[in-house]
Amino acid sequence: MSEFIFKVGDRVKCAFYGDEVFELIKHEDSIEVLILEREDIEMYFLKDGRNSTRHTHPVLTLVERPKTKVQVTRYVNVYKDVDVYKAGSDMYTTRSEADKYTLGRIACVELKGEYEV
Repeated sequence: MSEFIFKVGDRVKCAFYGDEVFELIKHEDSIEVLILEREDIEMYFLKDGRNSTRHTHPVLTLVERPKTKVQVTRYVNVYKDVDVYKAGSDMYTTRSEADKYTLGRIACVELKGEYEV
């Protein structure tokens, strides 16, 4: 049995269809299966890629997993007359955390960005 867990959106190859690539389109929690659609036929697979509990090996192979975007927000305190190279970085995950350090602070800047996982 595979320790790998497939997810909706994964692009996979199925041992039944050679090199043809499919996207796993649905997930049903009640029976914990993933559904692959081919020519109006839905095929059901367990999350580990097996076609049924009777099989010992997965019949799905991962081709590509879609990237997930993660958004982050950080707060940076800016101080007057401070050498940033000597002072280091004052970066916080929440505004209230940044607001604990206001002595000499002239601004608190919110930074937002995103990255893919």
